[in-house]
Amino acid sequence: MSGSATTFISARFLTPDYMVRALDASLSCPLWRDGALVAPSSGTCTVYNASNETVSTGAVTVTGSTATYTVDAADIPATLSPASGWRVEWALVVSGDTLTFRNTAALVLSVLYPAASEPDLYRRVSGLDPNGTKPIHSLADLQDYLDEAWVMILGRLINAGNLPYLVVEPTALREAHIDLTLSLIFEDFSTRLNEKHADAAERYRDRFDSAWAGLRFEYDFSQDGRAGSRRKVSAAGSMWMTSRG
Repeated sequence: MSGSATTFISARFLTPDYMVRALDASLSCPLWRDGALVAPSSGTCTVYNASNETVSTGAVTVTGSTATYTVDAADIPATLSPASGWRVEWALVVSGDTLTFRNTAALVLSVLYPAASEPDLYRRVSGLDPNGTKPIHSLADLQDYLDEAWVMILGRLINAGNLPYLVVEPTALREAHIDLTLSLIFEDFSTRLNEKHADAAERYRDRFDSAWAGLRFEYDFSQDGRAGSRRKVSAAGSMWMTSRG
């Protein structure tokens, strides 16, 4: 349908689906429309490997208005080689229609997690601490900003040709993560609290750009869980490691 009355539902995939070998993988497909979750009445989820072979398939479970599916550890055993080029397909029934949503995926040894957290933000700007003496905001926490900044960083790594799950030095990303998070915080504060916060947002964005330009990290070239060489990889480089197992 492409007429003027056509409506679209968004599948909110923040990152590719990374499934760790020999562990149950919990997948989800949140659907959004008009600012609210859209709950499918039923559906199926199918995981394909890079050879387009079905690895796992079955009926979804709708929990909290979101379709979820678990890939059993037995379907992705440790005997399989880590590989990109996988995909997850969701065939979900919404208002009587079956809609298909796809997300890229990979079979990995481990997932890259952030090294920065809220205490790191408070060490830079004490006024951000909601439990401090003079907080400059009324939010209970700042985790959403940290999460969004991390998703943006993962996207940058992927777009530069670096697969996040092959980065074995998460602390190298800490400075960039903190600066980008602070930039997002003050960008938001400039629209909600005071326009003067825009100056701080720009300052931290500049710091992020500088940190990103100089970023180097250890990388698992051979996909064995260890740094592949003494040479570090640039965040702005192009290292397409597309093993297809």
